[in-house]
Amino acid sequence: MTDDQSQGSSQPLRVDTDKLRPAIAKLLEFASHLTSAGESLENVSQSYGQPWGNDKTGEQFYAQYQGPHGDVITAALKGGKGLNTAADQVSDLIRVFEQVEEQAGSAGQYLKSDTDQNP
Repeated sequence: MTDDQSQGSSQPLRVDTDKLRPAIAKLLEFASHLTSAGESLENVSQSYGQPWGNDKTGEQFYAQYQGPHGDVITAALKGGKGLNTAADQVSDLIRVFEQVEEQAGSAGQYLKSDTDQNP
């Protein structure tokens, strides 16, 4: 909220749900790409087997490699899941906004017909 906006603003809340729908599709697309990248990295890494020796140098390499490598895969998989969750939540939000709009329209029609009948 900016300084020129008051908490009790008389401005109506406007949500353009038609613009939110393409954003959901983009979130889902990005989630899919991110998940695929994480899965691909994991699968390709496993297909190479152990790329270090069983000597002291190999152990040192593995100690430095293991954490960041696993972190990247975990971040990609969790990131994809998080984006899917965000897309679901935005879909739910759109559904709620549309229900509120429909109910407000019905209430408005009811009040209009009541005032037309009882001027």
